[in-house]
Amino acid sequence: MEDVDNDISIPSKLVLRIKKAKMQVVFDSDGTITSEDESDIETQQEGEELVDFERIQKQKEDNGDIMTEYEQKQLPIASKLILETDPHTNNIIIEVDLRLVQYMKQHQIEGIQFLWNQVFKSTSQIAASINQETNEDRGGSGAILAHCMGLGKTFTTITLIHTLFCYTKLTYIHRALILCPLNTANNWKNEFQQWIGKLEPHINVYLFTADDIAKKDRLQFLCHWHENGGIMIMGYEMYRLLTNNASDAKVKTSRTKQKLTKYSDRKWKKKAMKTKVELADIKRYQKYLCSPGPDLIICDEGHVLKNSKTAITRMVNQVRTLRRIVLTGTPVQNNLKEYYAMVNFCKPNYLGSKDDFDKNFREPIEAGQHKDSSPDSVAYMRRQAYILNQRLKTIIHRRDFDVLRSFLPPKFEYAVKIKCMPLQEELYRTYLSIQNINPACRLNVAKLFSDYQYLMKIWTHPWLLKPHFIDGYYKKRKDQDQVETDQFFQDDSDDIEDDEEESRTQKHTKQRSKNKFTQSITSSTSQSTIREYFSTSDDDDDDSIVTDRMDEVMKAMKNEWWYDMFNVDRSQFDIEISGKFELFRVILNECESIGDKLLVFTRSLLTLDYIEQWLEHWSSRASSPKWIKGIDYFRVDGNVSIKQRSTYIKAFNEPENIQGRLFLISTMAGGVGINLYSANRVIIFDVSWNPAHDLQAMFRSYRLGQKKPVYVYRIIGKGTMEEKIYKRQITKQAMSQRVVDAKQLDRHFT
Repeated sequence: MEDVDNDISIPSKLVLRIKKAKMQVVFDSDGTITSEDESDIETQQEGEELVDFERIQKQKEDNGDIMTEYEQKQLPIASKLILETDPHTNNIIIEVDLRLVQYMKQHQIEGIQFLWNQVFKSTSQIAASINQETNEDRGGSGAILAHCMGLGKTFTTITLIHTLFCYTKLTYIHRALILCPLNTANNWKNEFQQWIGKLEPHINVYLFTADDIAKKDRLQFLCHWHENGGIMIMGYEMYRLLTNNASDAKVKTSRTKQKLTKYSDRKWKKKAMKTKVELADIKRYQKYLCSPGPDLIICDEGHVLKNSKTAITRMVNQVRTLRRIVLTGTPVQNNLKEYYAMVNFCKPNYLGSKDDFDKNFREPIEAGQHKDSSPDSVAYMRRQAYILNQRLKTIIHRRDFDVLRSFLPPKFEYAVKIKCMPLQEELYRTYLSIQNINPACRLNVAKLFSDYQYLMKIWTHPWLLKPHFIDGYYKKRKDQDQVETDQFFQDDSDDIEDDEEESRTQKHTKQRSKNKFTQSITSSTSQSTIREYFSTSDDDDDDSIVTDRMDEVMKAMKNEWWYDMFNVDRSQFDIEISGKFELFRVILNECESIGDKLLVFTRSLLTLDYIEQWLEHWSSRASSPKWIKGIDYFRVDGNVSIKQRSTYIKAFNEPENIQGRLFLISTMAGGVGINLYSANRVIIFDVSWNPAHDLQAMFRSYRLGQKKPVYVYRIIGKGTMEEKIYKRQITKQAMSQRVVDAKQLDRHFT
C-alpha cells in the first residue's frame, strides 16, 4: 500500500455522466410549445459527442496499457472435475457437472477437492458412518474455505452442494443449511438460481427471513424443508432466535448489562421469560435445525463465530452434524482467540483446550510481534506461528490476494493522510485540553466512546458537531444509547442484536423515521426541522411543549465549548475547513470526467447524510452535474431493506447504466455480501477498528467480474486518533499474515 501525505492530486477517476441529446422545448407567450432551432440541437449533440470522445481518450490514457495487458491474459479452462473414482476399476464415482466446471478457476477446483476430502473423504467412509437403524450420520469433519474476498467462495460452495445432491444416494446429503449475515441471504438465493436453477436434479432452495415467512408459518416451513430436503438459507440472528432456549436467553454480556436502564432491564427480563408454548416451539425448531437438523451446515462470513461466549456461537455449536464448512475471507481479524473459536467449531478440540492454545500459540505469538520484543521472543513467535500454520493446513484451504491478482486488473491502494485544517487543529487541541487528555498516553477506555464521537466529527468536518449534538440530545431525552460510536469499537461487523428478528421490520420503520429527522437536521437545522425532530406522538402536537424543547436544545448547544469557535450556521458547506471533503471533491470531479464509478464507505450515518447534502448543494449549481438519489447515486445503510438493496445493486451494476455512478455505503451494513464490480474507485472515508471491515469494503469492487484497474483511497486524518487506529490495523493484519499465510513480516508498530 502506498502512503500519501496531503497529496490530493493522486490519480483518481470516476464516472462521466453522459447526457443523451434531448430536444429542448420553449413555452411561447400563448402557452404553445415550440421546438428549439435544429442547428442549436445539432450543436448540442456535437458538443456532447466531443465530451464523450474526450472521456474515452482519458480512459485510454490512464488505463490503456493496464487494460491491454489484462486482456492479453490467457487463462486455462478446466474440462472436468472428478472427486472420486473406483480404486479397482478407475470408474468415476463422483463427478462435478461440466456445465459448472467450465466456469471454475483453478483455486475453486482445488477448493472443492479440499472440501470433499476433508468433510466427506470418500463414499465408503460416508456409508460406514451411517447408523443403519436410525439412519443418522455420525461421521464427517469440518473445514474452512478461507479464500480471499472476491475469489468466488459462493460459487465454489454452490458447485459442491449441487454435486452432493446429484449423488444423494452415495453422499446421504438431503438437507443443507446455510447460515449467513442477513444482508447476504438474497444474494445466496440469486446465486443458486443463476448457477443451478436450470440444472438437474432440481434442488429446492428456501429463504427464511422475517419478512418472507410469517411467524405463524415458521414451523410448517421448516418441517417441509426437513421432510422433503433441499437448501435452507437463514440469517444468524434468526437461527439464534429460533433455537435459543430460556436458560440461554438469560445470558447477557457485561457490556450489555451496563447499558441497560432500570426500565429496559425490567422490560428485557419480561421478554426473556418463555411460555410453555414458546418452549415447545423451540424444541421443534431445535429438532429441525440442530438435532437431527441438517446433514451439512455452511457458515458464511464464519468469523461471526469468533466469540465462543455469544449466543450465536453457542447455538450453532449445538448442531449435531460434524460436516461443517466455514466460509471467510478474513480468518484472523483481531486476535488469535477469535481464530481458535472458529477452528474449534469446525473441528472441536483439534487445537486442544482454550488454555492449551493460549499457552502454546496465542501468548508467544502476540508477545513476539512488538517492535521492542526480545530476539528470543521474536524467534519463538515465528516458530510457533509456522507450527500453527502447518497444523491448520489440514482443515483450512487458504488462497490470498495473490491468486486474485492473476485473474483481475491490478489494484492500487493509497493511504492518504490528510493534514487537519487550522480550525480542525484548534478544535482538536481544545477538546484534548478540556478533557485533560495527553495525546502521548493511552486514552482512558471509560471515555473512549465519547472522545471518539467528538474527535471523529472534528477531523471529518467541524459542522458535524451541530447535528451530532442535536442527535445526541434527542437520544439522551429518549434514554437511548448513541449506537453509532459503540458500533465502531465492536470488533465484529456482524455483531448480532439481541432484539427479536420478527420485530426487525417495525424496528427499521422506527429507525428510518428517526434517521429521516436526523438527515433533515443535517440538511438544515431550522426551527421547523427541530420542531419535527422533538415532537412525539405523546405530545399531540402541543406547540408549547415542542417550542420549549426547541428552545432547550438550542440554548444547550450554545453552551457547548465549540459553539463560539466558528460560525456554525455558515460553515455547513464550507469545504475549506475540511481536508477530507476537499479531497473527496477532487476525486469525485476527476472520476466524473473519466467515466469510472465510485463507492464511498463510511461508518458514520451522519457523514452519509452530510455527503448527500453536499451532492444536493453541488446539484444546485448551474455548472455542476446533477445528483439525484436513486438515479445518479444510491445509498445503502442498515435502514434500507434487503430487497431494496438488491434493487439498487442491480441497477448500479447494469453496464448500460452510465448515469448511476456513485454508491454511498455504510461500512457496517454494506461491507459484506454484495458485489459492486461495476465500480473501480473506492473511498474509505474513515478507518475501522477492525481491519477486516475495511478489507471487506474494498473487495466489494475488486472481485471476479471486475474489468478495470481498481483504485482504493483510505482517507486518514493525519496526527489524529484515526491515524493511531490505522497503525493498529497494520499490526493486526501482520499477525493474520503470519498465522494464516505463513508470511514473516517486519514489526513496525507496538
